[in-house]
Amino acid sequence: MRTKRITRIALFTAAALLLNLVESMLPSLFPFAPGAKMGLSNLVTLVALVILGYADAYLILALRCLLGSIFAGNLSALLYSVPAGVSSLTVQILLYHFLFRFVSLMGISFAGALTHNAVQVGVASLTVHTNLAAMLPFMLLASIIAGVFVGITAFLVIKYLPKSVYIDKNRQTA
Repeated sequence: MRTKRITRIALFTAAALLLNLVESMLPSLFPFAPGAKMGLSNLVTLVALVILGYADAYLILALRCLLGSIFAGNLSALLYSVPAGVSSLTVQILLYHFLFRFVSLMGISFAGALTHNAVQVGVASLTVHTNLAAMLPFMLLASIIAGVFVGITAFLVIKYLPKSVYIDKNRQTA
């Protein structure tokens, strides 16, 4: 790995981790969906997907999940965050790669949020050995709000972030 790439990954991971830790200290924003959060760290992952590429986005996601659970003192959070995060990012990558001409970043973010919450409800159901499908409509409603917010914010970050931050002048690629 080149030094510049490592530095970019470290900066994106630090930003995602900071947002994750701050958000973990806040109460749930949606009274109708207990435990649902805006997923602010997913903003960094989506921006990383567009700017840095698929592999680096997966690496940033994995580092954020691992470090976030260690710093929060909740290693069991990996049980929920890793499958949901990987599934969500995979859906976002597929949409970005194959359908970006037809789907906006907001739509990609929305699909990722839906996937994330659906997988988390599934993992929770398996973990507690109880069908939690009744929570799914509330979690999906929270996904609409979070996905739209994160998607719009990602669009604005990418639009206004100076290209000199992420363009390698030697290669002329992101």
